[in-house]
Amino acid sequence: MFQQPAAGGDKVPVAELVNCLVLIYAREYRTGITTAFGEKDAVACDVHVLDGPKSGEIFDNALLFQGALIGSLKSAVGGDPVLARIGVGIGKPGQNAPFVLNPFTDADAAAATAYIARTAKPFQPPAATSPAAGPTPAAPAAATGSPAAATPATANGATVDYSTLPQEVQELLKQSGAMPR
Repeated sequence: MFQQPAAGGDKVPVAELVNCLVLIYAREYRTGITTAFGEKDAVACDVHVLDGPKSGEIFDNALLFQGALIGSLKSAVGGDPVLARIGVGIGKPGQNAPFVLNPFTDADAAAATAYIARTAKPFQPPAATSPAAGPTPAAPAAATGSPAAATPATANGATVDYSTLPQEVQELLKQSGAMPR
């Protein structure tokens, strides 16, 4: 009935991804995470590596703690994925150079689009009732006053009786042109 929370996400070897094209799905901005260096902020994300030595690897539910990466990803939380090449910025005196996200090119965008098309799971409509199982009992027809609303139609090989749909759905289908008026 319940599951325990995950102990933590994958660890992203950011230093090994310099110059690699990555697709980052920023899921959540977290504050006050206890680390060996004190409390830190991070962005929880899924990182898909699209080229380079780690091409094809996916780091799920990873926490990125680097300040420059947080700054680049914080506004993307919950939105479209961020496409970038990981780079190395200029460090402040006495500090390590930060990892940064560099802008993508048109070729990078084409590669990411192809990756998404390859890995996306297509929508699978519910299986239609098999003829051997017999017909599905129809719900009582709604009194809509429109003969088209009661007209069954075929969509993706399955018969749809529009009259069984809620009135709001029927109206939206009419407005979109997917249902006869």
